[in-house]
Amino acid sequence: MKARVQSYLTLILLCLLLAAPPPAVAETVLRVAYEDKTQFPYYMGDTEKVPENPGAAVELVKLLEERIPGLRIKFSRYPWKRCLAMLETGQVDGIFNASYNAARTRIGEYPRRDGQVDPTRRLTTISYHLYALPDTDLGWTGEAFEDPDLEIGAPLGYSIVSDLESLGVSVMKVRSSRQSLQLLTAGRVHAVALQSVTADFLLSRNADQLAGIVRIDPPLKTKPYYLMLSREFKATNPELAELIWNAIGELREEKLEDLAQPYLSEPG
Repeated sequence: MKARVQSYLTLILLCLLLAAPPPAVAETVLRVAYEDKTQFPYYMGDTEKVPENPGAAVELVKLLEERIPGLRIKFSRYPWKRCLAMLETGQVDGIFNASYNAARTRIGEYPRRDGQVDPTRRLTTISYHLYALPDTDLGWTGEAFEDPDLEIGAPLGYSIVSDLESLGVSVMKVRSSRQSLQLLTAGRVHAVALQSVTADFLLSRNADQLAGIVRIDPPLKTKPYYLMLSREFKATNPELAELIWNAIGELREEKLEDLAQPYLSEPG
């Protein structure tokens, strides 16, 4: 009789355990900022808002919530230079799309392996090209300018600014890729250096206002781009930081092409 009672009690306890909800996973909010300008097809809209169709990179970062239990993404948008400043001060936990720049290592963290930045955990890869009016002779060889006596426009805070300065040319820093192209059509600069995904999109959408601008090959630079994390977040959540970067690399391989396709195939 005693053994039977113990069996019933064990069965009741087991049923209660099975019926109980799973233990709650502590939620971590990852505050992620990105630029308030279009970087087609990665993020869309010249706005501080996150639009309904936000762009392939935004959608990919959002998918971190599905890969990492308890992680929630909170997006915000600012001018790129402010994104960098907010990462440095810990006002946001992450920013994207950020290319590697040695000067940026003092303001935030990149994914690393064996002490080196790990491109296998990049978010995407983007090329920079020069854009100029027809018949402009820039003397770009793919490695250097034959005559560096040039004025080239580039967006403020972008890593290409320091790359151009190291090549010996003068750089006019402007607020946006669109403004760079407008300066070019006005004859204020010899050329502009822009991410080709963005510049090609702007030229196709604004053919009347930006007519006649051509892209110069070969590219200035081709760079991997990352989700950077703040020093504070990495120090407080070292294991979670690695999980996030691992998931970014996996999602890029599995999902990025499919996420980008609807934007690339949009009419017009």
